[in-house]
Amino acid sequence: MPRHLSEAQRARAIAKLEENWSLSEVAAELNVSKSCIFYIKKRWQGEQRLQRTIRQGIGKVSTENEDNALVAFINHNLFETAVKAREETLFPGSLRTTQMRLKQCGFKNCVAAHKMFLTEEHKQRRVQFANEFLQGNEFWNNVMFSDEKTFQSSKNERLHVYRSKNTRFEDNYTLNTTNSGRFSVNVWAWISVHDPGVCWQIDGRLTSAHYTNILENNNNGSL
Repeated sequence: MPRHLSEAQRARAIAKLEENWSLSEVAAELNVSKSCIFYIKKRWQGEQRLQRTIRQGIGKVSTENEDNALVAFINHNLFETAVKAREETLFPGSLRTTQMRLKQCGFKNCVAAHKMFLTEEHKQRRVQFANEFLQGNEFWNNVMFSDEKTFQSSKNERLHVYRSKNTRFEDNYTLNTTNSGRFSVNVWAWISVHDPGVCWQIDGRLTSAHYTNILENNNNGSL
């Protein structure tokens, strides 16, 4: 079914109506809805016009200065919400318009990454290591990957940040990790190319002594 009829098709519809065709018959003939023929007939009877009315789009609700104020607020308050930015800058648009305007200005609302505590030396040595063993399948077959995790009872909500693309780990958009004073459970696990590994609960703090004890006293033979 075509979205709009051409002027010739609308003229044909009027001709059929003047021949006493019903709205349903004309609609079926032109493969359009009955309401489409109704409005063509109404326009012809009221204004003797076949052309459709060209609708004017809704004007922009904010001025350039208001947009700039919104962007300036976010630039200085990257971890604030669009709700707060709209309130503080008296932005005239709705919350949805505020979010859309920020997106148009290159800001994405993303979950903030936690800051990676790596020095330049750390970064260079890691890249060097990765390049050295890039194709070393024999080496990786003998590697065990391990990691630890601390589950805490404290509330740890995800914070969002407005940022541009490819800036996830830049300092301005990351969060420092803070410790909780509430209880926590420490676990340690490993995995390799040969085995999914196991997971241990660690009593007390995760220290090198615990790691050494796990590796040297491998009671369950999983390593």
